[in-house]
Amino acid sequence: MFDGSVIRKLRKEKNLSLKELSSKSSVSIATVSQIERDNTDPAITTLYKLCKGLDVTIAELIGYDDNTDRVVKKRDRKTITLPDSKLKYQLLSSRMKRNLEMVLVELEPHQEDRKLVTHKGEECGYVLQGSLTIILDNEEIHLEEGDSISFNSTIPHRYVNPTDEKSMSVWAMTPPSF
Repeated sequence: MFDGSVIRKLRKEKNLSLKELSSKSSVSIATVSQIERDNTDPAITTLYKLCKGLDVTIAELIGYDDNTDRVVKKRDRKTITLPDSKLKYQLLSSRMKRNLEMVLVELEPHQEDRKLVTHKGEECGYVLQGSLTIILDNEEIHLEEGDSISFNSTIPHRYVNPTDEKSMSVWAMTPPSF
């Protein structure tokens, strides 16, 4: 379960009221308040919006330990999973340099949430297993195992898996957003 007190702590550190964070993130005051009180678990699109409003990464929201280790052991990977979601992110890169981020994205079959996200930077992804559909604004691009794609992250986008098979892909993102 996501810890909403982290958002409250970051909001207060930045001297933002609920109304100011709501305005900066385009997330309603009621939703921000519910998340901060742990009355609801946010969708990944909501987390992205809150990150934008707080000017932080998702890693900072989930309390990722900012250490200088070069190696990330499988057992120690930071994983983001949200309730009622068929999407899992695993941070593969250490936080040492903070210029590049590597993420393993697992999409369960029929993960078809099409709420688009945007953030600054670029992304490059490679499909390891199954297939994946990338929505880039109004375009849908279907990728098979072994295919790759790169794009500017300011283009509204989303990864979906409308198939009956699990999809796994590796993504490089700059600047880090998790």
